[in-house]
Amino acid sequence: MTTHVTTDQVQWWLDDTAVQSVTAEDEEETEFNLRVTLSRLPIHLIKEYEQGPLRVVGRNAFDTERSRELLADDEARGQLLDRIGPILATTPGFYTFLDENDDACELRDAELIQMEHRLYSEETTQQALMDSVMAIASGMRYIQNVVSATRPDPPNEDRDDDGTAE
Repeated sequence: MTTHVTTDQVQWWLDDTAVQSVTAEDEEETEFNLRVTLSRLPIHLIKEYEQGPLRVVGRNAFDTERSRELLADDEARGQLLDRIGPILATTPGFYTFLDENDDACELRDAELIQMEHRLYSEETTQQALMDSVMAIASGMRYIQNVVSATRPDPPNEDRDDDGTAE
């Protein structure tokens, strides 16, 4: 059982066959912030203060034209949420839709989604860390794939109001 997780311990625990890179981010307000890359996805391992939890944080931006169209269209946004909802519910931790100011918001106003899992010192092990990193990365990749595969219905003047062809 670990009593205090340090940056050295976290770096030692990271599986270098799964993690492609580790970069220390300079942030004065945290004890440490490591940016790890797993399958080309950036995941941050953040410890804000010595006795605080290790935060495993992943972010997906809705920064493409397709994703903006999905979020702007009520029906497409509902379909998107139906498709990503199960992964959001089963990925450890919690998720938050964030606006351009990093404030929590509804999906229609989101610029990005943040997924976060917290590991507390007494439960932090190499297995727990890697499980959390891989789960957040899997959730992020799934959301990216769903967004790129989901398309809003294009306007079609040949359809009646009920959506059927005339």
